[in-house]
Amino acid sequence: MPSLRASRKDVIRSLPVLGAFIVGAIAYAPLYCFPLLAPEFETTFHASREVGQMPWTMFLLVSALASPLLGRAFDVLGDRLLLTVGVLLIALGWLVASAASDVAFLMAAYGVFLALGLQLTFVGTTTAVARRYAGVAGLALGVAYAGPGIGVAVILLLAAGAIPELGWRSMTLVFAATSLLAVPFVWLMTSGAAVIVPARGPRGAASGAAGAASGAASGAASGAAGAAATTSAGAAATTSAGAAATSSAGAAPPRGGETGRGLHETSAPGAIAASQEPVPPGSRSRPDALRRTLRTRRFLILLVGAVGIGCIDEGIYQLSPRHVEAQGIGADYAAVLLAVSCYAYVVGQVVGGGLSDRFGRRFIGLICAAMIAGGATAIFLSNGSTLTLAAAGYVAYGFGIGATIAIRSAAFSDVFGGHNFGAIFGIIAVAYPVGGIIVMNVGSIFYDRIGNYWPVYGVVMTSLLAWSVALVIAGPRRHGLRARLAHVRARLPG
Repeated sequence: MPSLRASRKDVIRSLPVLGAFIVGAIAYAPLYCFPLLAPEFETTFHASREVGQMPWTMFLLVSALASPLLGRAFDVLGDRLLLTVGVLLIALGWLVASAASDVAFLMAAYGVFLALGLQLTFVGTTTAVARRYAGVAGLALGVAYAGPGIGVAVILLLAAGAIPELGWRSMTLVFAATSLLAVPFVWLMTSGAAVIVPARGPRGAASGAAGAASGAASGAASGAAGAAATTSAGAAATTSAGAAATSSAGAAPPRGGETGRGLHETSAPGAIAASQEPVPPGSRSRPDALRRTLRTRRFLILLVGAVGIGCIDEGIYQLSPRHVEAQGIGADYAAVLLAVSCYAYVVGQVVGGGLSDRFGRRFIGLICAAMIAGGATAIFLSNGSTLTLAAAGYVAYGFGIGATIAIRSAAFSDVFGGHNFGAIFGIIAVAYPVGGIIVMNVGSIFYDRIGNYWPVYGVVMTSLLAWSVALVIAGPRRHGLRARLAHVRARLPG
């Protein structure tokens, strides 16, 4: 039976997830109204579908280019500052869009302000939550990522009715004002207790003394573990797990996610992390060095799989509404179907992420991939006389892609968790927009030439195969997860 103090600590630790949920809903919801805004842009500026997609293409391109730098920034600077800047950039982007007199201004709004703002929010949310929840990143990230799904589902229905009445310019002003509401929730997301893992330091007497002091401060059980870390055998064991005792003398000053007691970081217990792979021939890098991780085959395989997820998500979300409209389904009903998929996405995020914590990323990930395949096929085969098939397809796709995105981020946290996780995740985050650029331009170019979006279906199915193979080959493994998770929880302070 947990004590009252422990119960209160559990409540405090849920605050970052609650804040991330709301920040994500506010930041993502207006942006993912692009399927509704794109036809308005094309009509206003007399543009083809290929040109009408260019603002979103620029958004994805800048997101890809900026991700590595933004990821590293979260390793160096405080997440609260960068997340606040991201929210303000999103609001500024909507102001620029509302005053656009040409597609070029829309490209600037989406490609500069909205891209940088949302990428700061996305990378910051992921790193903040992943660093605060040990061993349950799938569930924590699933709940956090459910915010965008709920926000998009709600705003799609509202925007579908408001845009024809108010006009798209007025609607973007509403989006700008709404974005500012996320600022107080950024502070909530970056509050609460973090999971602390001792930072790596030089071996020796000073390191041992610091380890013993840290252990004593953590209680009797943690004190014993800290004292053991003072021996060379204990230091070696801690190093293999991805953390070692911190030294009070000669250690680098705290920065970003670090404190005087250690790093705000963990990797899921039981996962075979990249730092445990053999060092490439001729390399003298530390096991957790950034350059060493980027040279592993595992990183490259997961990077390709992440590109596949970008193709799947952007292809279905952005282009399938136009496909079903061309198949005889009304625009209003298409918006409803997209909103339904967003609700299913939320359920998938929470349920799929939680199940992957319990039964493994690969097993649950492959089940969700099968759901995406079935859902995408139903969507592309449906028409005006098979509305039930279309609805079932969107539900299956929404659940599958929601769970897949939660599993993806949790798997990356499992494999690459550590003090370089911000930079590594920022580099991997390049993959999603690259996939989106590929599928959206393929879809728009082919539509202007052959009059349908069936090539998008081919890209989606190929990408789904790539992600499934990457997850099987390079995804995290589980060896004694429950026992190791219990051991880590027993060592937590308090």
